[in-house]
Amino acid sequence: MAALLLITVTACVSDDKDEESGLRDTVFIGGKTDQPGFNLHAAHTDRGLEVDLANYLGGEIGFHPKFHDVISANREQELKEGSSALIIATYSIAPDRERNVDFVGPYLVTGQGFLIREDYQGLKTEKDVAGKEICTVDGSTSAEAELPRGTTRQKVADYSTCVRKLQRGAIDAVFTDEALLYGFVEQQKNSKVPLKVAPGVTAGQINRYGIGLPKGHTADCKSLVRALRTYLTEEWAADVQAQLPALVHAYPGDWENRFRPDPEDLDHYSSCNA
Repeated sequence: MAALLLITVTACVSDDKDEESGLRDTVFIGGKTDQPGFNLHAAHTDRGLEVDLANYLGGEIGFHPKFHDVISANREQELKEGSSALIIATYSIAPDRERNVDFVGPYLVTGQGFLIREDYQGLKTEKDVAGKEICTVDGSTSAEAELPRGTTRQKVADYSTCVRKLQRGAIDAVFTDEALLYGFVEQQKNSKVPLKVAPGVTAGQINRYGIGLPKGHTADCKSLVRALRTYLTEEWAADVQAQLPALVHAYPGDWENRFRPDPEDLDHYSSCNA
């Protein structure tokens, strides 16, 4: 019995140690490359909090991140097919997703809210959402969130499409994660139709953004947990201040408490423990 136990333990250790890493050389990462503040591809350059995070992880673990665009509805499929080694795309950790994907995180925590035109006065409380035309993205948590009866929900492929609809008056609001909305507030602040997050109007759930990776890559999962834990304490605050200034401005003195995960949360929400 003792010999059998020793063989079993040795095999488990060996499997974890000898597992071939997918985090070497160039690592292809699925991202949403049209989300200002998180990942915006423009002039042949990627910029945003998730880009900063990927670069930090690559420096710590030893790989070069290379982003390509993925829509919300295709994130699980990207990992299953091997088109992406990782997904870093405002990807909320959720039980239904964890059946198909492993997660490391969270690297940001956010509630959900409504983006409106800066001069719009028709959305001041949760009750005002009833009867409004709301845009969100197919495959996102906001696409399935409960909204007041009578609300019309348009589902499109990406939030940039929602924002364009909002600015031309085709919808009343964009509904998704509050942190994500502040990226568009900053991007559009000097446009002909500036935007704002409706103050104090919320719906849906608290979302925790995680790094998605294929099921069963335990060694890579543990490497990511260790690197992310350090990132949250050493780099996170400076990167958020640089990439999401509208969010920081909206919650002076309180933005870290609202949006920064406790590093210990990684032990609870990640699919592995470092």
